[in-house]
Parts: sequence; C-alpha cells; structure tokens
Amino acid sequence: MIYHINRATLKATATPEQIEAALESWREQGRSNPAIKSFIVGRDLGGDYSYSAVFVVEDLDGLYAYLTHPTTYRTDQLGLHLAERLEIFDVSDDDDPELNAKIQELHRRRNEDNPEILAMLSGVPSYTGSGLED
Repeated sequence: MIYHINRATLKATATPEQIEAALESWREQGRSNPAIKSFIVGRDLGGDYSYSAVFVVEDLDGLYAYLTHPTTYRTDQLGLHLAERLEIFDVSDDDDPELNAKIQELHRRRNEDNPEILAMLSGVPSYTGSGLED
C-alpha cells in the first residue's frame, strides 16, 4: 500500500470560500477515483500545516492513476495558486529499495505530460516533495 500525503498551508489572502472549495476538491478526488482505496481530508493537527489529505492506493499503478486522474488535475488548478506552503510525500509498507525512485519517475512522467502542473508547483512559495527536480 502507498499512502500519498499532501500537507498545505494556504495564503492569508485565500478566502473561506476558496479554502472550502479546495478541501472539497480533495474530497471529490477520494470519492470519484477508483484507484483510491480510502482517504481522509481535514485539518493538519500537531504540525506546521493547516490542512492535509491522505490518499491510499494499492501500488504504483494506483498512484499513477491517482496522479493523472481528472479530479487530481482539477484540484491542482483550483488549489496550487492558493498554497503558501506545500509538502507532498508517500509512506509505504512495500520494501522495494527502488520504490522512491519509481515514485519520482511517476511524478516526472506526469509533469512531462503536463508542464503547466510543474509551473504551478514551482510557483508555490515553499514546496517540498515529489514532482520538482533537485
């Protein structure tokens, strides 16, 4: 299993309506994407971020299906410009020593096919995680 985790703090200029729309877009990802086995969206408690979403997928194929699903792109379009800080990472019980490299390759392929996503990620003032070259 792969737990794909998104942690975000939104810009002070984000309105309550924009925040709720972004959170609802995350929820819609979980409800509508068959690759997602379970999910949670809510406040990030005990950390330096305001909100988090965790999406559980079965394997690398499921992660790529998540990354390239229309609802994921819709959330990117809706929310990335609102993010002040964003961290994206994965947790897995798969002991493949090459798993991280394989995950990074999925993000690279996604960004190669959709360079506007890479531009949006690059525009987040503080971003760490998959999807950007070192």
